[in-house]
Amino acid sequence: MLSDTPKMAYPLLWAMGRQRTDQRQAVRSHVSLARATDDLLYELQLLDAVEIVISCNVEPLKQFPGYPERFELPDDPGVAVYFTVDGIPYIFACDDFEAVQGNMRDIGQLLREKRMLSQLHQCASIEREFAGYKAAVMPVEASPRRKPWWKVLYVSPDAPLAVIEAAYKGLARIVHSDLAQNSDDAAMAALNRAIEEARLMRR
Repeated sequence: MLSDTPKMAYPLLWAMGRQRTDQRQAVRSHVSLARATDDLLYELQLLDAVEIVISCNVEPLKQFPGYPERFELPDDPGVAVYFTVDGIPYIFACDDFEAVQGNMRDIGQLLREKRMLSQLHQCASIEREFAGYKAAVMPVEASPRRKPWWKVLYVSPDAPLAVIEAAYKGLARIVHSDLAQNSDDAAMAALNRAIEEARLMRR
């Protein structure tokens, strides 16, 4: 049993610094997002993972951790999964597939393969297998109620980067602690997070 309740972060909290995929593949599996998430959670349970945050652009169900069977396909199908094993934080992120359920399933299968390798071979410990997935920090304020970056910056989701940068600078002047009379550290943190997400989306 998982030692704490997994959190579902919406919208997507992509891993900062992780490259986005230019060309996505079609999903061959017919597994639903709900089933792919259940399978992923099962793998995390077998790893004794804690501080689990699963994030994508599908709004989660409110009554229990999970996703609905039917949902509107998001423009960005990426999935990011944050968790800690033996005190070490990890991040697995995938946007290789056109559908969010394909990316969720891919992460679950990758965790399964690495877990099985660590069981079969003495030289393949979980820490070694997960070495390339260490996370510098866990996501901040991972909450289903967090606004998408374009709403934080008051721009449209398809706005050009120049417009986004201009909006960020204008808003930063208002809330930045060094420039504003009434500083707002939380608002500045939200602006910084939003501009980073926007820049990653435009790469």
